[in-house]
Amino acid sequence: MYVSDLKREFYDVILGKRVLIFVNFDVDAIASCRILQYLLLCDSISYSIIPVQNQNDLISAYKESCEQSNHVILINCGGTLDIVEHLEPTEEKVFFIADSHRPYDVCNIYNDGQVCLLGKSSEKEEIPSYEDIFGNDDDNDETSDHLDGEESDEEVDEEGDEEEIRESKSKRQKLDPAEMVMRRREKRLWHEKRKEILFNYMQFSFYSSSTALLMFELAWKLSRDSNDLLWWAIIGVGEQQLLGKVDSKTSVLDNGKLQSHMIRLAHLSQHGGDSAGTKDALYITHEKDLSLSMYRHWSLLESLKYTPQTASHFHLWTLKGEKKLNEFLAELGLPLSQCRQKYNSMDIELRNDLRSIFQKKVEKYDLEDLIEYSFNSQYGFRPKNSASDFVFALLALLDSAERDKDPADAFHDALECLSNSKMDAVYRGIELAKLQQMAIGKEVHTCLDMGHVINAGPCLYAVIQDGTPDAKYYGHPHSLLMLGQFLLKAHISRARGRGLRARELPLIISAPSATRPSHCLLLGLPPLSLDSPKNLIGKAFEQAAENTQTEITSVFFDSSVIEINSEFRSNFLDSLFSLLE
Repeated sequence: MYVSDLKREFYDVILGKRVLIFVNFDVDAIASCRILQYLLLCDSISYSIIPVQNQNDLISAYKESCEQSNHVILINCGGTLDIVEHLEPTEEKVFFIADSHRPYDVCNIYNDGQVCLLGKSSEKEEIPSYEDIFGNDDDNDETSDHLDGEESDEEVDEEGDEEEIRESKSKRQKLDPAEMVMRRREKRLWHEKRKEILFNYMQFSFYSSSTALLMFELAWKLSRDSNDLLWWAIIGVGEQQLLGKVDSKTSVLDNGKLQSHMIRLAHLSQHGGDSAGTKDALYITHEKDLSLSMYRHWSLLESLKYTPQTASHFHLWTLKGEKKLNEFLAELGLPLSQCRQKYNSMDIELRNDLRSIFQKKVEKYDLEDLIEYSFNSQYGFRPKNSASDFVFALLALLDSAERDKDPADAFHDALECLSNSKMDAVYRGIELAKLQQMAIGKEVHTCLDMGHVINAGPCLYAVIQDGTPDAKYYGHPHSLLMLGQFLLKAHISRARGRGLRARELPLIISAPSATRPSHCLLLGLPPLSLDSPKNLIGKAFEQAAENTQTEITSVFFDSSVIEINSEFRSNFLDSLFSLLE
């Protein structure tokens, strides 16, 4: 069931209790966890944090630790699974689910008491009514009694209540054969309708608003909000926007909420509400900025080269494209010698005027999206960072787990970044992110040159073979997603006249798993022509797996990213292409 009063129906319930927290491997989940961790520490609530990557992780981790607490919190995991069926908890267990994955499992939605979904439902989720899914159970049971009357007679205990037997027989005798046929037909039609409703509801996977924003609003209601917590919420929202998880309407609404909180907290600090005047204070601004990947930590030229938007626009995988970029920079009045230097080493006047310099020419080059509003932060007198810088850093740290490294270590490295005393961890993550983006950019170049993006009719697909240089950088779901998005934009940009057709096709991309030998990841991206991140590939994956009897594992609780044995990939893709036709 949905729980909208988070303070009374969630936080007050866990006060004084020990809680068990399962957290998914994504930036929004880590930011949410950090906010919740702060709140729990304020009230001396003991807790255990357990990172989980998929359904199997969650089930095994719960079995190992369920005795620790009767109150379980799931962050960005569990909402799309029937929790009671999969975890088989005892009656005293209560689950609080804060999950941005949609659609929620209907059994979680209509579970009264043991499963609590934090937040409110929205109309776009199109949740089926209780009656359509469960409302006919009593009627079905009664109909089954009538239709299976003879079998029921045999199963009645001879010592049973004779009056009850007579009543049961009298009810069955009232049904003539025609009515029994009608009942059987109604039952069949109801099941068919139920199946259709559930299919339509579960057909598309998508994301709701950030869980970190939900947790920040809980902190606000508890009067424990601060700039630090707001910045963590901004990072959670920023990940959804950077990876294209939510539509533009959701982004606008979430950014509006964040901006309102930023203004409110700034007003409080001016009137002595917190210690904003100290040298270590966190300052947050919302201003127009260049939407170039980590340009404050890179050279301007490298940032332009490895940002998907500019790389695709100028075709920077070609000599002609590089020449166009150089002409663009010359028209901006930016010397190549300055653009090749690290941002901090550029001429201070150019650096301070960089946004206004780009602003003058973006319309001419059809690059209006290169300048957008961004949340930026600054601790005391330290350099300024954008929310996307933090997102890139956390994603790179999460994806740094190799086959010989425990994924939990990568999780805690990322969690460590969200502390103003751990900026070295952030900068280490940014350096990893730069290597990751360079590897992705080079792979896009290779795929386009070698013709690895293939039109299979109903979709595009690309397979990164095992042994490919730098494959370790995109053998994780987040980096594979960024590679897929970059590759799809670049392919459509290169296709020119054929680009209109390519924009209408989804992309299936596969790469060797960085953590499991002889396995590969498969990821599905919706067509760029759809102004919606709703994705039906996850459902197609499930059907293809069923048709080919292939074992698949959804990664990070996202049905559009799966892991399978590389040996079965070819047959699986053939089945998938047939389904998508």
